[in-house]
Amino acid sequence: MTSTSRAGTPAGATPAGATPDGTTPAGATPAPPVTDDDLHRWVRVAGRAPSAHNTQPWSPRVVAGTVEVAVVPDRVLAAGDPSFRDLLLSLGAWVESFAIAAAADGRGVHVEPTDRLDRLADLPVRGPADPGAPVLVLHPQAAPYPTPFTPADVRGRRTHRGHLDPAPDLRTDVPPLPAGLALLQVDDAAMRHLVRLGGAWTASRRAVAAELVRWLRLSPAHPRYARDGMTDRMLLLPSPLARLAAPLTRRPALHDAALTAAGIAGRAVEAVGRTRPLPAPPAPDEPLTGPQHLVLVARTPGVRSGTEELDARLGLPPADVVEAGRALQRTWLHAHRAGLAVAPHSEVVDSPHAVAGLRRRLGLRRTQVALAVFSVGRPTAPAPASPRLTDEPV
Repeated sequence: MTSTSRAGTPAGATPAGATPDGTTPAGATPAPPVTDDDLHRWVRVAGRAPSAHNTQPWSPRVVAGTVEVAVVPDRVLAAGDPSFRDLLLSLGAWVESFAIAAAADGRGVHVEPTDRLDRLADLPVRGPADPGAPVLVLHPQAAPYPTPFTPADVRGRRTHRGHLDPAPDLRTDVPPLPAGLALLQVDDAAMRHLVRLGGAWTASRRAVAAELVRWLRLSPAHPRYARDGMTDRMLLLPSPLARLAAPLTRRPALHDAALTAAGIAGRAVEAVGRTRPLPAPPAPDEPLTGPQHLVLVARTPGVRSGTEELDARLGLPPADVVEAGRALQRTWLHAHRAGLAVAPHSEVVDSPHAVAGLRRRLGLRRTQVALAVFSVGRPTAPAPASPRLTDEPV
């Protein structure tokens, strides 16, 4: 996968209007200096980036004309995201959103990964971010970042968890992906099977299910309802169901009983699903009758030894997964601009059995990794905005 020296620009390339070193061309009027107020404003836009369970695991800090981004251990899904795939993708989406905000002011961003990005396994399981241990440092650049998207697109993008109608193939005019990334399509019958299998896996793993419940906000009475997590409105839950389920997320006795029941049901569904083969694939010319199901696939550089293979989590450098997150955010913003909505299905990639079925269906090679699975289609109703920490002043 190609690394980048400037937001969205392949290493070695120069954005439009820039000199090779990223400075203002000779004779051009210098842009006014970037202020801390500008950086705080860009941070607020970037705060609308997507993240698993709406955890918002980033912790940006404006320091001496740059933005240092650390990780909040309390907001990392220790059970559900042991490979840090979701964390890295969300950091990439955050960076892309920040770069789009900078572009609206005629600026670019140089993204500098630190050595701590390669040591995410050293993060504590709980606790606040360490401001002295950023994983990324963002430097404003005079050369503007070339992007068709605007801060309004970042703010307006929604994750949709309701019904999606068919729509044209998103891949026909999606923004170009960096080298090493591809968008592959999964048929509807296989996707339904894989989503059931992934959902059952989540329910049957108590630590993963408890982590999910921890981020549910099913009543406005929840103290963090307007800040983070997944609300009843986001999930499009009917009011009676939300009122019934809300106590399960906040009362320990009910919480534990619900996890036990979910585990029993999840194990039963998973056991049945694992014995059933994937449905027969459709004919190549069969039209879509539902949303399009897409998989962002990355090509790994391969491993050179058995020790490296045992140590590898995703088989990809973390900086490359951050770049994949940027590409994924561009893809979702493109869908938003086309009047479409996206529904992520990380449970398919989380479940070893579901992802194995996905790999068979797509015919993936050992050097290919499925990073993200999502459905895209035309929403039948508007999706509400999810809460964000940066909805408040930074």
